[in-house]
Amino acid sequence: MRSIKEIFVPGHGPSSSHTMGPAKAAEYILDKYKNQKIEEIEVTLYGSLSATGKGHLTDYILDLKLKKIKHQIIFDNKAKVTHPNTMLFIVKTSKKIFKEKIISIGGGTIVTEEINSNEKPDTYPHNLISDILRYCDDNKLSLVDYVKKFEDKDILEYMENAYQIMQKAFERGIRTKGTLPGPLKLKRKAPSMFSHLLKEEEESKSDWKNYELIMFIASFAIAEENACGGEIVTAPTCGSAGVLPGCMAYLEARGNDHHNILESMLVAGLVGMICKTNASISGAEAGCQAEIGVACAMGAVLIANARGFNNRMIMQAAEIALEHSLGLTCDPILGYVQVPCIERCAMFALKAKNAVMLTKLLVDETPIISFDDTVKTMYETGKDLQEGYRETSQKGLASLMKH
Repeated sequence: MRSIKEIFVPGHGPSSSHTMGPAKAAEYILDKYKNQKIEEIEVTLYGSLSATGKGHLTDYILDLKLKKIKHQIIFDNKAKVTHPNTMLFIVKTSKKIFKEKIISIGGGTIVTEEINSNEKPDTYPHNLISDILRYCDDNKLSLVDYVKKFEDKDILEYMENAYQIMQKAFERGIRTKGTLPGPLKLKRKAPSMFSHLLKEEEESKSDWKNYELIMFIASFAIAEENACGGEIVTAPTCGSAGVLPGCMAYLEARGNDHHNILESMLVAGLVGMICKTNASISGAEAGCQAEIGVACAMGAVLIANARGFNNRMIMQAAEIALEHSLGLTCDPILGYVQVPCIERCAMFALKAKNAVMLTKLLVDETPIISFDDTVKTMYETGKDLQEGYRETSQKGLASLMKH
């Protein structure tokens, strides 16, 4: 299993698979053929990239990355492809034509034949939580200890940088008023929510805090920043990037210290990476359960670890959070990461907290379903979802408004 750094990737929204992935693909092509005399680049987008690329700014980011070279972008809605986030780059040089198929698998990660054949060695020796828990038992390790044992020594510094980017996005989100880009003309809500919170706290004339409202505001602020292309951190994707910061804001409001939250991010990243390794974190491949559901599990782990739960209770919270996200469809209206994506981030941050609460109540119970089983079920369920419910904006809520 690869490093959890792949789960927390800084970048610009609105989509890790539809914006960050294509951006990285274009950079890969330009670097690979930099010594060739490129005359033109033709990029064909298939599947979900074609269906919702406009709303996700796929063509915008490709134009930006390829602006110094003659290029054209083709949206192919008819061709059948194995993976829904497939791109075909045709690089025309003075001597030869090169073809490169690149797949955006979620979280800003791309796959090509060349990248597959030259993969770095795994960071972790285990791919399943059951094996990780057994290893931790045998070696008397916490899950935080486990991550620190196998990651680079700078992993906490990496988390600190991710945290700071999230914090800056939160601060921009509560200050910036107006409407989000696109035809929905959706009003930004985080600033008014924040004003409401300040008014509540002032009127209470005490140290009273509305922890759930703090969670909602942070989730909205990050999700709205993502929707307008602001800099955020995937957790595990752009569309679900508001969940974990909401849970982090909740912990901070309750007095958890900064180092405790950073260490809890390590375990959250471990859970995200397990899902990415054994299933998917792409809404186009497995529905929103693979994005917001995984983010919810990560949020539950963050809170559970920060509250001092043992390894098995932490993973029980993750299982509960993911289990009750199964079947969630990815059906953004007009292909924009706005409705229902923004509200969904806030709702599933709250669900993460509730999963931890339920775990505490079930402390003496032996779970029937393991986290590994739930991850496997999530992936199978995602594959069974009709294509219209997997980030194509054809069915579900997306069918209420057509392009």
